[in-house]
Amino acid sequence: MAPFADKAKHLERVRKVLRRALGEAPRPAVTHPVEHLVRTILSEEATPEAVDRAIERITVHFVDWNDLRVSRPREIREVLGPEFPRAGHKARALPRILDQVFKWHNSMVWDFLEPMGKVETRTFFEKLEEVRPFVAATMARDCAGAHAFPVDRDVARVLGRLGLVDVESDSEANMQAFLERAVKSDQAYELHAHLKRLAAEVCVPGEPLCPSCPLKATCPTGAEVLAALRRKKAKKPKKAAPRKKPAAKKSAGKKAAKKTRTRAPRKSAKARPRTGAKKKKAARRASRTRRKRS
Repeated sequence: MAPFADKAKHLERVRKVLRRALGEAPRPAVTHPVEHLVRTILSEEATPEAVDRAIERITVHFVDWNDLRVSRPREIREVLGPEFPRAGHKARALPRILDQVFKWHNSMVWDFLEPMGKVETRTFFEKLEEVRPFVAATMARDCAGAHAFPVDRDVARVLGRLGLVDVESDSEANMQAFLERAVKSDQAYELHAHLKRLAAEVCVPGEPLCPSCPLKATCPTGAEVLAALRRKKAKKPKKAAPRKKPAAKKSAGKKAAKKTRTRAPRKSAKARPRTGAKKKKAARRASRTRRKRS
């Protein structure tokens, strides 16, 4: 792996390219910490559109957040739907986390977060069971303004293809620590939002859509994919154009027409009408014949 300084410079180039390609990422205000926690848990490896639809189904199906807290994971999973990313884990984590906070503070308002500092808020969520590093970092960043860079599988996949992290050996906590050192606090939220969007639209699981990626010029994986596409295109045999029949020459056409012209059959001598001289000659020949017979 490249040293930290080189990876930090590469990450800065990535940030600038994504900023030009995707624009600004507005930062939403957190008005209800409980709802924001639910949204954060659901947003791991999910698109914002899928999270919005899931939140809408939850608010319709359950009376309030306290009703969600006392519900069974199976019921929550059915509300999320079988296609929702990691629906089983999230259905277990949601009521368990909410119930832990309720038992400690006997409230679903969560106004106890207001006097907490940045480090204290992050530590509070990290101590809860079923809370992943992504959730704790997001809550500390959005609720307390902490400098945090949440990493889920989507962000790790993009950074791994860019050659900035080792997805197989690095943990999510180590990736977050690297990103929090390499990215400035006032740029972390926007870069994170751009990476999530890139993971959902272009750098998808399986075969990425590298030809339409704004980072294809700086991404080693993109360079390999594009080179493979060029080789495949070069090996593909081109279809031969259909041969055109040569146009027949006019003279040849005339000769062919002459050859196909048929002559009328000649009339036999007996059938021809006899002229005057021929008639006389025939009469003399007939008279001689009669004389001989007589």
